[in-house]
Amino acid sequence: MFESKSVRLNLVLFSFFFFILVGFSLSPFVLQVEASDAPDAKVGKHLFKHYCAVCHGVTGAGNGLNADRLGDVEPADLTSESIDKLDDEEIYEVIDGGGAAIDISYYMPPWGALFSENQMWSLVAYIRTLSAANGAEEAAAVRLADLEKQGDEGCVACHSKEKDLLRPIGPNIGHEGSKLNREWVADFMKQPERLRPIGYMPLSKAKMPNFYFTDAEVDALVDYLMTLKDEGIHPSILMGWDSSDPAEIEKGQILFEEDYACDGCHTRGSDEGGIVGPDLSYAAERIRPEWMFYWIKNPQRIRPDSPMPNFNMPDDQIRSILSYIYSLAGDASLAMTVSGEAPADPEKLAKGKKILETKNCKGCHLIDPFNSQLGAE
Repeated sequence: MFESKSVRLNLVLFSFFFFILVGFSLSPFVLQVEASDAPDAKVGKHLFKHYCAVCHGVTGAGNGLNADRLGDVEPADLTSESIDKLDDEEIYEVIDGGGAAIDISYYMPPWGALFSENQMWSLVAYIRTLSAANGAEEAAAVRLADLEKQGDEGCVACHSKEKDLLRPIGPNIGHEGSKLNREWVADFMKQPERLRPIGYMPLSKAKMPNFYFTDAEVDALVDYLMTLKDEGIHPSILMGWDSSDPAEIEKGQILFEEDYACDGCHTRGSDEGGIVGPDLSYAAERIRPEWMFYWIKNPQRIRPDSPMPNFNMPDDQIRSILSYIYSLAGDASLAMTVSGEAPADPEKLAKGKKILETKNCKGCHLIDPFNSQLGAE
């Protein structure tokens, strides 16, 4: 839920979640978190921390890290009496359809395409625990001694379900050949930077260390990474797409800013906009457009725990938004969409694979070149 400062009293009654969002006390695959029977506030708590706390705050008070990045729109204080006065069905309606469903801020996205009905009711149940009237407690720092008292249940704060394995805090790098431009990857390996101000896992603020690779090591490593592909990503999806069409760029900007409020999570080369997702001003230099098409269409097909909402956006609107995003790069050339690079030397590929192993990249990343579109409707 989000509210305008000028009409705060009216909109606070409907504010609730937000876009690309947060907490890192959750197993990487959020969609596996499901109540078996009745809605469960514990399940709702996990979902809230991963998807909502970046705007609504860990305690639900409307003071998340992204809250001040939304212009004159403010996330609702979910601990307030005004929220207590809402029916469960009213809160559910906002989670399901977003702000647009009830004519409030578009910065509150719809979650109905991502969460099951049970998960949304679990979120409602958890929200009910946030108010002072229901005995909500102030958030306290996580202490190792407290986690130890919880037994295995507390281990998910740092570990995956498989004991002794740290949860990945970086992206799956098993798709780099389908996702990223080689030149950008090489530059990034030489000088890593944080792409998302609050971290890949929201609020973790994680950043890849600089391994000070030699040019030869970077060359071998990137060559190997470019062989790791998602067979579900096909350049043909953008057949006939003209990224330079002014009408499409203008249409895409309207969709970006007004219909889907993408600037709630993303910046575009300035300090204005959200800090949840990456700066999109250099997306053309970094990402292949066909990968971005599939990502916008259904983020969870590629990353099951992605905090980006699935908007069920029509294909023509996705192409328009892509035209606008790629126009932000100015004179930067469009990403390649056709595979056809000369095959790398097998010895160099073996060297790159060994570097990946010796640097223990699996400690922070999944390396899984699965087909993200298998079973897609």
